[in-house]
Amino acid sequence: MMKKILLLLLAVWPLALVLCLAACKKETDLPADPHVPLMNPFIGVWNDGGQHWQFRPDGTGGRAAAQAGPFSDDFSFFVYAGQDVQAAPSQGSLVMLDDSGGADSVNVTRYEFLIANNQATLTVSGASGELHITLERVSGSPQALSLTNPLIGEWSADWTGSEHGLTWSLKYRADGTVKTYHHAVRHQFENAYALRGNTLVILGELRFGNAPVTAELSQLENGAWRVTETQSNPAPAEWVYTKVAAAQWK
Repeated sequence: MMKKILLLLLAVWPLALVLCLAACKKETDLPADPHVPLMNPFIGVWNDGGQHWQFRPDGTGGRAAAQAGPFSDDFSFFVYAGQDVQAAPSQGSLVMLDDSGGADSVNVTRYEFLIANNQATLTVSGASGELHITLERVSGSPQALSLTNPLIGEWSADWTGSEHGLTWSLKYRADGTVKTYHHAVRHQFENAYALRGNTLVILGELRFGNAPVTAELSQLENGAWRVTETQSNPAPAEWVYTKVAAAQWK
């Protein structure tokens, strides 16, 4: 009797093993993202000689008369310093989305910055010439941003406004960086972004490198997002973002 039971178990075991492997197999893991979070060099409190500026890890900031605050929530910000920058950059672009004049109007300013010996020099060019601001670090140290917003994740995007093709992939990260890939011409770059209210700003390479690209977001009924650009250069485009588990990359 025991011999018959043993033979039966040996006969059934291979089938059971196959069924278990099929049932227990985990979903294929998504490819690891080699991106290393960007260390933002502005995190902390700085003094411009008349007031204090606070740059917070959540990507927002404010100004106050005293070092201890209280600090308002006047702006959002990010830095862009080129491709594959991982350590805190000492020079590059600081982009600020400022709505201290009212939530209905977001002003976008791109400063070129240079940091040395806990002193940051901000330079912006305008119609009346160059404006220079000097900031002295009071407290804080570089660290990666930790953003929370509905764009974080991977998207497949259709757009209007180009003769080269309509499909892009985008990956928005919590450290204020966004990977973009234009399928038709195989352009893939690491850029940077901020989202303040419904205003999105991206700065980086090629299409995103002439000037900060600005857009207004509105959610569609199917969970997608309509992204309508508002800048004059490059010529504005309109996008529809659809959330995907894993976008197509180069």
